[in-house]
Amino acid sequence: MGRQDSPLELGRESVLHFPARLKIVAAPGQLEQLRDAAGTEWFEGIDVAPLELNQALTESMLQDAEILVVHVDLGVPDSMQRIEWIRTRRPDLPLVVALADADIGLVRTLVRQGVADVVTLPLNPEELLQASLAIGEVRRDTPRPKAALAPLVAVVRSLGGSGATTLLTHLARQIAENGKPNARVCVIDLDVQFGRVAEVLGLNPPRNVSDLLEAGSRIDAALLRSVAVQHDSGVSVIAAPREIVPLEAIDGEEIRRIVEVARREYDFVLLDTPSNWSNWSLALLLGADSILMVVEQSLASLRQARRRLDLFEHVGIKPGATAIVVNRLEKRLFGSISLSDVSETLGREVLCGLRTDPQNLPVAQDQGLLVGQVRPKSAYAADIAGLAEQLEARLAQGRAA
Repeated sequence: MGRQDSPLELGRESVLHFPARLKIVAAPGQLEQLRDAAGTEWFEGIDVAPLELNQALTESMLQDAEILVVHVDLGVPDSMQRIEWIRTRRPDLPLVVALADADIGLVRTLVRQGVADVVTLPLNPEELLQASLAIGEVRRDTPRPKAALAPLVAVVRSLGGSGATTLLTHLARQIAENGKPNARVCVIDLDVQFGRVAEVLGLNPPRNVSDLLEAGSRIDAALLRSVAVQHDSGVSVIAAPREIVPLEAIDGEEIRRIVEVARREYDFVLLDTPSNWSNWSLALLLGADSILMVVEQSLASLRQARRRLDLFEHVGIKPGATAIVVNRLEKRLFGSISLSDVSETLGREVLCGLRTDPQNLPVAQDQGLLVGQVRPKSAYAADIAGLAEQLEARLAQGRAA
């Protein structure tokens, strides 16, 4: 007979086949005891977040986790509230509760609350590994119903410099505010040559779309969340590549996979698209729930918008999928192209006109803020709020059809 290896030894030898990424949130003393018991090599394969029992969890502690172990104590009510908090934000995340004493009645109660397993303190590496392997087996054997995809909105521009990125970032924040509590909104900057979403929001993410493209077929929810960074507004951003990437170098299937994973992970996904068109970017528009085309009240902008709309129809995008947003709205009495003129010229619904705010918008963007954070009563912010309402009504009507 061969040698009998403990689960811990097997875990060390088959680390590449570990069922999921394990993350532990526990008091520092508990983590130190685990480190001493587990050994440095094994322990370094775990994500840990030291947190005292009376401290609240943060959204970042849930990121990247595929199995989450959380330290709780019946005598510390704040720690027991962690369970409901996690189930609300990540109902799909396997949760293991670690506590000092767990009788049968308590275990049953925790399981009814959606807890996948219970381990005892002090944390034991073999018990953690066994729990993780058991959860992995259950997840592998349990057929998963297809999750509904989040709404997908693509923002396109008639001309460069039309203010599409500014509109996109403000719209994302407004949708997050309008949505259910803790609504998860994600912006993916797919303008792989000139994308500026992260820059406009004052973010400097260490990873970007290129990291997801390099992952190829290995892209999953954990990797996507590790690339996304969160702005103060609560909106998650997947940034454009730092270096200019040729459009033809992008694999359409990989982009499609990134967007699909994002739509399963978030409640709402917005895309900033390239100024120039390719097969993969047009394919994304075909799958979008709504397309917002940003134009201005000029003949040059309307001429280019008309050309793009003709291209969309040529590749099979239904006319009703695209709505027009007029940026830098002017309401001069004479010599101005009206919103009705824009609608008639382009043959599309004008969803909204956005007034400019030259005093506050530049100040906000210099600080990586949104204009509503600088001046809540900004005319631009008010128009964005109206646009969000119109868009959500349009999406609800489209999904009901």
